[in-house]
Amino acid sequence: PFLPHTPHTPPKRLFDKYMAKVDSPHLARYYAMVEWFDETVGELVGHIDKKGLGKDTIIIYVTDNGWIQNPKGRGYDLKSKRSQYDGGTRTPIMVRWPGKVKPATSTTPVSSIDMMPTVLKAVGLEPTKEMRGLDLLDEKAINARKFLYGEIFLHNAVDTHNPAKNLTFRWGIQDGWKLILPHKENVTTRAAKGARGNGAIELYHLAKDPFETKNLAKANAKKVTELRELIDDAWDAK
Repeated sequence: PFLPHTPHTPPKRLFDKYMAKVDSPHLARYYAMVEWFDETVGELVGHIDKKGLGKDTIIIYVTDNGWIQNPKGRGYDLKSKRSQYDGGTRTPIMVRWPGKVKPATSTTPVSSIDMMPTVLKAVGLEPTKEMRGLDLLDEKAINARKFLYGEIFLHNAVDTHNPAKNLTFRWGIQDGWKLILPHKENVTTRAAKGARGNGAIELYHLAKDPFETKNLAKANAKKVTELRELIDDAWDAK
């Protein structure tokens, strides 16, 4: 579904609801779009339950990127969509399976690559050897994972057969530390318009600096080396 993607054109009843809560009409429209989407999901889930199929249906929700609404304009703000920062990469994953999954909230970082192993395990199948993801319903395995890895790519791929040609950043998180490695071939060219940063290596301590405002890379060379090795082990993009 396209919601809550731009253009933000929510029903007036929802826009008015949020306009009474915030100062920016752009924020109000965005929040209203999110609730409008929630309503449609609720209708779908309600229909499944009404048909008596809830206990036999696994619903997994994921979104393609984070979004911070620009309060002064219609687009997204800095450090969100298309960026290498937490506001652009951190998104929710939700699993609904009545009678099988107990409602709960986890703050342990996971990845969208965990979705397929989760589904396979749920239906009694085993993930392939190539799959690096974990079963989201296996709390012990999720908590035991020490390192989380991901990438940022150009909005429009220039080569669908060679992922490195589209790469702008690789990043990894361990023990609250996040290292961002730019792929300078793209970051320093016009093709990376929309990618954030100036091509510098960035290191942040997310627990202490969740909005990634203070780059600690120069002062923590050892930590940069440790995380770089883990990132290269995940994908040594050349």
